[in-house]
Amino acid sequence: MDMLLKITEPEYILMKTYIEEHCGIHLEKDKEYLIESRLHDLLTETGCRSFQEFHFKARTDRTGELRDRIVDAMTTNETSWFRDKNAWEYLKEMAVTMLLNQVLEIGKANVWSAAVSTGQEAYSLIMLLDEAAKERGLPSLSEKVEIFATDISSSALAVAASARYDSIAMNRGLPDDKKEKYFTKEDNSWLFDQELKKRVRFKKFNLQNSFVFPDKFDMILCRYVTIYFSDTFKREVFKKMSDMLRPGGILLLGATESLREFSDDFEISYYRSVVVNTKK
Repeated sequence: MDMLLKITEPEYILMKTYIEEHCGIHLEKDKEYLIESRLHDLLTETGCRSFQEFHFKARTDRTGELRDRIVDAMTTNETSWFRDKNAWEYLKEMAVTMLLNQVLEIGKANVWSAAVSTGQEAYSLIMLLDEAAKERGLPSLSEKVEIFATDISSSALAVAASARYDSIAMNRGLPDDKKEKYFTKEDNSWLFDQELKKRVRFKKFNLQNSFVFPDKFDMILCRYVTIYFSDTFKREVFKKMSDMLRPGGILLLGATESLREFSDDFEISYYRSVVVNTKK
């Protein structure tokens, strides 16, 4: 591997401003290594000899292709099946029941998996909904829960939409019984149940954009995303998510994230150690 090109302080300011402008990621001081390592290959590919030249090329690229590839490279697509045991216990024991009960009452329920990455979060939820509906003897119930899944990364969404995973991804948190029940092995990869896959709608989406959706959501999963945002942007995102939740709807964040000091639109409660944010 070529030696990483060092970024100067003025170049770092240019690049961190560009990155925050286009995807909301706020880089603090002493994060130069992130830009150097994650953008190294792209900088080399474009033939740029400095980050200043690279920044100029990105700014003047009218196609937006280089911008998207920079965002892709800087996005942390860290995920796994049923990530965080406590959160998924809450989802299984409380949220899934709530969603299926709503389907019985009004005929549908809507969930948004914001920053779905390569799809594991959305498919994990689908599996729980499918199992719970079958346990009730009403397997068609879960068909009425629509999952809208978005991410800013084109490459991550491509994996999510394919529903095809390699052995490394399969070994990250997926129980054996669910692997046997919901996946088919094809060559060196595993394919998620194609009928259940249809219940998820994937779309590229930047949380900086306006939130215009046809229906309000009953639950939004936005986990381990806002930790990368500035305080100002966090407030904006939580406000927009609040506006897209029906009263009584749930916003579930990552275990290290909190609404405190950023939003007064939610009642904060606990399910064991899980923080549950309920729209007022």
